[in-house]
Amino acid sequence: MLLHGGGGTGKAWWYQLECLSTHFRVIAPDMPGFGQSEKVPGIERVSDIVVAIQGWLGVWNIERFAIGGNSMGGRVALGVAAQMPTQVRALMLLDAVGVNLKDVPIVNPLTLPPDQFMSGLVKHPDRYRKLTPYRTLSDAQELNHGRHVFAQYLGNDGIASDPSLDLTRVNMPTLLLWGRDDIIVPVEYGRQLEKALADAELLIIDDVGHLPHIEEPQMTCRTMADFLSRHANLLA
Repeated sequence: MLLHGGGGTGKAWWYQLECLSTHFRVIAPDMPGFGQSEKVPGIERVSDIVVAIQGWLGVWNIERFAIGGNSMGGRVALGVAAQMPTQVRALMLLDAVGVNLKDVPIVNPLTLPPDQFMSGLVKHPDRYRKLTPYRTLSDAQELNHGRHVFAQYLGNDGIASDPSLDLTRVNMPTLLLWGRDDIIVPVEYGRQLEKALADAELLIIDDVGHLPHIEEPQMTCRTMADFLSRHANLLA
């Protein structure tokens, strides 16, 4: 399962869905309030989305799985992993948030001026525009709506930490994938998160910002596929 970042939709994982599905069953849902998923009553905070995802997994009867997420989606994935450590067999976090780490500030992208929003998210906006899976008017409308929902969630929950998160329960193999030039969640956050987790490996991608799965989709996919293949026995 792959979870998009705040304001995005499951379509963010378009390239990874295509390449990973040759060997794995891959799900990239629109989280509550984003894309084509309606906002669910009672889901008011980012931490509440963890409960919603757990409910979906129960409905789909998924007992063993790997989960990954970018940015806010990484925070949700980390929460699911902490709540379901026996079912989550592998974890993938891409420029993710989730815990407060000392002396590593995180930027709320919604506070960036409009003319700096895209340059704040990605290293090369022109490359992003070439590679983005968001290309239609309906995509633009969903992203605009998603930013409002994201702002509501952040207003209730804050940008980084989930105070209920117990990292000692996150003991499954974990891939940390980070853009070296991420100014939203700097690479130092990834380095400290690697130290905080029991079984984590950090890969830093040069010349990439906050969205490696879109900015460098092929490298991201190869890295994720290699990680999942190395731990495929845990998913069987």
